[in-house]
Formats: sequence, structure tokens, C-alpha cells
Amino acid sequence: MKRLAGIFAIVLIFCYASFGYQFYGYPYVQKIKNFTLIDQNGKEVSFYDFRGKYLLVFFGYTYCPDVCPTSMLRIKETLDHLGSYKKYVHVLFISVDPERDTAELLKRFVSFYDPSGKYITGLTGKPEEIKKVAKMFKAYYEKVPIKDNPEVGYLVDHTAFIYLIDKKGILRIIFRPANDDPKRIAQDIIQVIKIFGVE
Repeated sequence: MKRLAGIFAIVLIFCYASFGYQFYGYPYVQKIKNFTLIDQNGKEVSFYDFRGKYLLVFFGYTYCPDVCPTSMLRIKETLDHLGSYKKYVHVLFISVDPERDTAELLKRFVSFYDPSGKYITGLTGKPEEIKKVAKMFKAYYEKVPIKDNPEVGYLVDHTAFIYLIDKKGILRIIFRPANDDPKRIAQDIIQVIKIFGVE
């Protein structure tokens, strides 16, 4: 029954698209189970705390030299393109480097992209907790040692997808690195909000 509901949701999205809208990202349907991590204020928060919001989820880390800053800038610009729909959207930046990404570091990192602290939440936790959450999203990450730079020690190779989750916790669209146009990402988000509503 659940599988049929998922198939119906995919059909709904594509039917909607057939009436003049072509999705920029990759439509997808997956229920995300609840999880609990630590936010940038050192507070324990759960995924269900964000129910009622449309979520953009990105896995990265504060020491990331290139992919994460680029992706987070894209997310910031996407929020700016949402106009009046921005109030329905929230961003979760989930660290794949929990050994180094303390709440303090996350706070400094996310505040660069969201000085108001209203739209982006950084999350960290125990390595096994992060691994469990990443597995739900099928997000890959792996430490890569740097022998010639002992001060840094290692980088983390990871997927750079941006996941759009609806207000009920269902993954609806995946944006790949090639989907690098913030305006078009915002258009997809607005379309999804129009389909599934805000109540």
C-alpha cells in the first residue's frame, strides 16, 4: 500500500510537470524517519521538530575547502529567490565530520550564510548517529588522509546533493551538483509547495 502511495505521488509530480512545468531537479519519493542530533547552539533537536516546514538538507563539513562553501552559497541564493515562499523553507546542514565539527564551529559556519539564524540549522552528533542519518539519504562520505598536511589531517570526500523534503517529512526532489542554478532550484521548491500546500 505504501509503495502504491509513493508511485501515485511520483505520478502526481510528473502529471503536474506535464501541464507546462519541467522540474529542474530529480523527482523522488522517500519517507524520512525521525532522528535526533545536536544543533549549532548545543541543543538536541529532532527531525520531527521541523515538521510543517519544507526542508533543504545538505551533508557537508566546516573544514571543506570548496564543495561545501559553493553549495551553501547556492542554497543561500536559492533562499533569496524564494520571495514570499522563503518563510516556508528551512535548511539543515548535517556535518559528515562530527569529530571536528563542534556546535561552536557549526554556528560560525552557518551564520556566514544566515546571519539572522532563522533559516539554516547546523547539525552534528556522534559518528554512529551521523552514519545512520546519511544512510537514510543514501549520502556517501569517507575520510581522506592528507599525509603532507598534518595540521589538517584529513579531508572528507562526500556527495554534494541537496535534498528537498516536504512538510510531512517526505523526500520529494534531489538536486545534483549539476543543478547549480539557484533561481531554478527555487522555482522547483515553489512548485512543490504549490502542489503539497502550506497547511
